[in-house]
Amino acid sequence: MQRIARSLATIIALSVATACTVGDPDPDSRAGEGLGDEGGDTGVLAARVCADGPTTFGVDVSYYNGTIDWAKAKAAGLGFAIIRVSDGTGFKDPKFATYATGARAQGIVRGAYQFFRPAQDVNAQADLMIAAQAQLAADDLPPTIDVEATGNLGPATVAARVTQWVNRVKAATGRTPIVYTGKYFWRDQVGGSTTQSDSALWVAQYTSLCPDIPAPWTRWTFWQYSESGTVAGIPGAVDMDRFNGSLADLRAFASGGAAMSYQPMGITWTRATSGQYTFAAQAVPPAVDRVDLFVDDYAIGSATRAAGFTVAYTFNAAAESRRVEARGFDTSGKQVAIGVGLIDSVAGTAVFIRQTAAATYEIGLERAPTDVAAIEVVVDGTWLITDDVSGQTRATRKAVLSHFARLGARSFAITTYGANGTARGTLRRTATLR
Repeated sequence: MQRIARSLATIIALSVATACTVGDPDPDSRAGEGLGDEGGDTGVLAARVCADGPTTFGVDVSYYNGTIDWAKAKAAGLGFAIIRVSDGTGFKDPKFATYATGARAQGIVRGAYQFFRPAQDVNAQADLMIAAQAQLAADDLPPTIDVEATGNLGPATVAARVTQWVNRVKAATGRTPIVYTGKYFWRDQVGGSTTQSDSALWVAQYTSLCPDIPAPWTRWTFWQYSESGTVAGIPGAVDMDRFNGSLADLRAFASGGAAMSYQPMGITWTRATSGQYTFAAQAVPPAVDRVDLFVDDYAIGSATRAAGFTVAYTFNAAAESRRVEARGFDTSGKQVAIGVGLIDSVAGTAVFIRQTAAATYEIGLERAPTDVAAIEVVVDGTWLITDDVSGQTRATRKAVLSHFARLGARSFAITTYGANGTARGTLRRTATLR
């Protein structure tokens, strides 16, 4: 976030491992300093996601923004403000409490974010955010973790520490934190982690186009689109944000702490001997008028209901574990549905994982060798799936269908068996279920 300000100036002091510094670590502690300048890909294949419909204007602020006249800002159309709590454990923003009180007095929806320092004490940082929630109300936004610094740590470590912070804050507040980040930072510096896929995404990207968002998210809840905006009542330049929905939607999100959801639909495909794939959306909700197909965040085509929601596509190269998404839009252009899957775009034996209905997925093999008589699928190393079609755990149709009580990132081990019942080998894939 470009200057998402939140502080604990008047909150009961917490004992933290790192003593507070005298000054704010400038400049990267201002949210989005290293994120917002990423314009993203400008070609038609970029994973650009536009708003579902109307949006609500907001800002994110820190003490850099000086004395704010919240009444003037509200009159200028400000719907929400996200305020910095701290930069890690080393600097508590001195304007947090003042801003929070001023915004509340004008009926502005408030939120708190923390510039996360992965190399610092994670629990101490989380505790600062937890304490800050005492200055907010039940109808304010969930807490936000600002993920844009590595502390010279590797992606796997950064991802693990983000998860540690999120889990601690969620356990204490009962709310799923928002994740603020940029596409390329999340992809390259957090390793494209799918662990926070249940969190609402606040994406930083300064562009005149729709934002280009990181996987595993398929929708943005907030978008920081400028670091140099002007708003009546706020001196100087300020970070500008949009919420993906109306003011009523924003208040509903703030009260419930859950991102807007889409209706589920299925997705399938066939591969011709020429190598061309035909993708199709299935069980499409009545409200859907158009379906856009994406592979690894790149748009491969779109089709209307009249065209049967089918798209033909030929891959330039063979590869395993290609993420597939079908996004359904209504006649106004608002996204209302989604179906996801995973495909091996190879000529020979291919693993597939595809959504067929709400929380229901089919996992199996395409073009399996003739000496493969059946498969078994184990999820997360423990759960042997029973195929809903055959009622068997060892499926001779070389696919299993099952409903999942828990979504998010799941690992799959697909073991193949010969006609004599001997195990031939195991294929492993990881997919994010929605």
